[in-house]
Amino acid sequence: MRFKLNALIVQVCLLSLTPLAWAQRPGAPVSGEVHGQVRYVGGAPAERVLVRLEVFGGGMVGQVLTDRNGAFRFPRLESLQYVVTIRAPGYREVQQQANLKTSTSEYLLLQLTPDPNARNRSADKAPVLGVVDASIPPEAQVEFAKGKSALLEEKRIDEGRRHLEKAVTLYPNFLEAQLLLGTALMEARDWRKAEAALRQALKINDKTPQAYFALGEVYRQQNRNQEAEKTLQDGLSLDDNAWQGHFTLGRVYLALNDIVKAGREAGRALQLKPDFAEAYVLAGNILLRAKKGAEALPMFEEYLRLAPKGPLANETRGIVETLKQALADKKK
Repeated sequence: MRFKLNALIVQVCLLSLTPLAWAQRPGAPVSGEVHGQVRYVGGAPAERVLVRLEVFGGGMVGQVLTDRNGAFRFPRLESLQYVVTIRAPGYREVQQQANLKTSTSEYLLLQLTPDPNARNRSADKAPVLGVVDASIPPEAQVEFAKGKSALLEEKRIDEGRRHLEKAVTLYPNFLEAQLLLGTALMEARDWRKAEAALRQALKINDKTPQAYFALGEVYRQQNRNQEAEKTLQDGLSLDDNAWQGHFTLGRVYLALNDIVKAGREAGRALQLKPDFAEAYVLAGNILLRAKKGAEALPMFEEYLRLAPKGPLANETRGIVETLKQALADKKK
């Protein structure tokens, strides 16, 4: 899910203060990559399956959902040994090691096999999206498929929303349709309807962290920051390794002017997803709010390195130039 970030207008006041600690070790090489594909027995690609990456011996790096071809990718990794883990309802857990100490790229081909003991496990765990309930009427499934295709493949938001609205009308307890509809309504900035769809998703299954993170962003967009804080915390209590939740919570704390908490959440988001450009803008703005201009400068520069044509590129370049000039003036 893509959350848009509004640029913050800041007055730069520079002081020489202790820098904030962020995700990666200074100077650590980050040129490695772990990528691959997940398939079911028989060869069909496993779409929207959660793939987790950890450092061998402990330490969460990040997690992604596979795309329509079952592919996944973790870029900009240090030269370490990693463990890839896949957990999907109804299938055996899959783990495989990837060694970037001897190679800069490791490609893994992973297969999901049915778990005959899956029915005996607890059913109240957080769901992995992409697994459609067989009780959903075929007509609702068809509308969902059309809406998903229009939104994700053809970028036709209005058409996708209409199909998804029809899907949830046919079957209100269609969790994945409610979530995707909420996202489409967020793109249209229809916060009231987006809130209704996401709240319905949580009524269907209150252990769905994606719904909490999206709803928290809906509240944040409306300056309902206390509600956003509580909602995001609820989501992170289910999945503390979700970079989206920490990133949005950091923005909420910045709006509440709680710099310490904002910095902690931004740092956690960058630890989980060090290539997420907009998190560096958030980090830079937090440091500016704390009057640490010298430490903020490399954060904004990193955004420009990662997203030189990104939506915040022009504003960020202006901030970088202002900071450089202010630092130069201070040395005179």
